[in-house]
Amino acid sequence: MNPLQFLLALGLEVGAALLLWTGERDVLRLGAYVGTHALACGVLAVALYPLLPARLRQPPLAVLGLLFSLAFFIPFLGLLALLLAVGVMRMLPLRQTDNHFRLAAPPEFLLSVREPARLFRGLSIRQLLTDVHAAPTLRTRALNAIASKPARIAGDLLRKLLSDPVEDLRLVAYGLLDTQEKALRTRITQQAAVLERLTTEPGSHSGSRIEVLRQLAELNFELVYQSLVQGDVREHTLARAIEHAEAAIALDPSDGGLRQLLARMHLEQGDIDRACDDLIRATEDGLPDNRVLPYLAEMAYRRGDWASVRALMQRIDPLTVTPRMAALVRYWQPAGERT
Repeated sequence: MNPLQFLLALGLEVGAALLLWTGERDVLRLGAYVGTHALACGVLAVALYPLLPARLRQPPLAVLGLLFSLAFFIPFLGLLALLLAVGVMRMLPLRQTDNHFRLAAPPEFLLSVREPARLFRGLSIRQLLTDVHAAPTLRTRALNAIASKPARIAGDLLRKLLSDPVEDLRLVAYGLLDTQEKALRTRITQQAAVLERLTTEPGSHSGSRIEVLRQLAELNFELVYQSLVQGDVREHTLARAIEHAEAAIALDPSDGGLRQLLARMHLEQGDIDRACDDLIRATEDGLPDNRVLPYLAEMAYRRGDWASVRALMQRIDPLTVTPRMAALVRYWQPAGERT
């Protein structure tokens, strides 16, 4: 603060007090006092304003008005109290606050876990396909670029295109989804025939039946996982997948991989408790932690148990998981350990 401004404000305040308490108290003397006192308060407010922290100086006119009012409506003592308050505030150490919330960049759409998104004239494939105002030929090229990708990667995007105003895009998207569904159903039919033959053949090896049941469970679950079936068909397909997985586990109760597959199915059903039990059994059967911990963390997240999510994610080695999972692992790390 400029010392001259403070001395001026103090001198004006003392002069105002002398005007009020010396001589006869008439209207003119009272008016002179109020004017001199107001001038002293204005000088003080202007002097104290630069001493305030930057976050307390906004908006300027309101802050100046507050300083002026505090000094004006408490004659003389208000001036001293304001000066004392600002002085004490300046002497106190600056308190460091830790902001627990940070902005996170939106996840990038990846065509696969190893391949970065291709760009078309500066746009990602997802942006281009969902932009109904883009040129149809350019959108068709983008759609052809993901034609060979599994439905679990681009299935949701293809389903959105089923209601696209461009007929060619609707037909291509429907054809891609239908082709992938038919391919899986053909393999399911083939494996079901093999299972029926093994069931009717006397003396068939149990290992062969386990492998066929595993294939049937995985193929049925793939229809669900890739969102190729919807509604009641989805529920029926998921139930069939669980039935085959449980039948295989009955033949080999120590197979941790089958337990993990069954846990994913129960998680897809929304039965978190049974899925958690399956994963614990899978761990006991020797399944590595890096294949179990991500699912346990997902279950804790669905329950809203953030402490457990953080503890589980910190146990995952980012080098043993996919790039997308590695990004999640880094997100749940303490702020000081992120790289």
